[in-house]
Amino acid sequence: MTSIIQFADIHFGVEDQEAMGCVKACIEKLEPDIIVICGDITQNGSDAEFKSAHDWIKTLNGPKLITPGNHDTPMYGLIERFTRPFAKYKKWIEPLSVPHFTNSDVTILPYNSSRGWLFGFDWSLGAVNLKDMAKLTDEVKRLSQGGVEMIMAHHPLIYPEMSPLQKLTKNGPETLKYLSHRNVDVVLTGHVHVPFAIERQPNETEVISIGAGTLSTRRRDKPASFNHISVDQKMIKVSAIDFTDGKFLTTETFSKRVDALNSRRPLKPSNERDVGYDKLS
Repeated sequence: MTSIIQFADIHFGVEDQEAMGCVKACIEKLEPDIIVICGDITQNGSDAEFKSAHDWIKTLNGPKLITPGNHDTPMYGLIERFTRPFAKYKKWIEPLSVPHFTNSDVTILPYNSSRGWLFGFDWSLGAVNLKDMAKLTDEVKRLSQGGVEMIMAHHPLIYPEMSPLQKLTKNGPETLKYLSHRNVDVVLTGHVHVPFAIERQPNETEVISIGAGTLSTRRRDKPASFNHISVDQKMIKVSAIDFTDGKFLTTETFSKRVDALNSRRPLKPSNERDVGYDKLS
């Protein structure tokens, strides 16, 4: 069995200090094989916030797989946001991340859905370059040992209904459909500050979308939380770990047999299988 801790939206600078004081001891009991951090590590993208995040991440045992969020670009440095949006992230955080994680249970690769700016679009909502996603998916397939295949990003490809934030990630729905065609099993994200695990049905196959909550004070009617995901050859299980009354407690659970994942069922030969692939942009 592979144990995965999924963090998102820690927002150093406005982190929940009480929860952060307890989280390390909690995750050590869960004995993670890999810790994934799905962006928005800082609040304003400042050096001080990145240093605090760097120092905290270094205290966590084992490998980490990290991708940035929109708050990890300079909030107030507009010129830097246009010209070098991820310079501080690359200095402080990127060296702490492994490029991927793979074993017989699971394969996980990161994708940067965040942007310093978007022409004619709210830069904070993120975007997917579909050609890059096609290359990343090829890499997932190359590395996979037959286990559950996951891609992690900051922005949800489609916002879940339970999210109070309802926006549009540029190329998000098209990406989800593409991943469905390629039989990718899971997308791990953050951004909306509420935990969720739901099955998507964009076309012939299903993709499970798993979102982590936040460990910051910027909560949306939910307590501070993170996810624990366990995966083996038979089952994938997702537990939301909420910080309530001074301690972390498991409050919500989603589980699915791996052999029941519709992403695993053979697709009928069809010209529609590659619809969109030759139009990636």
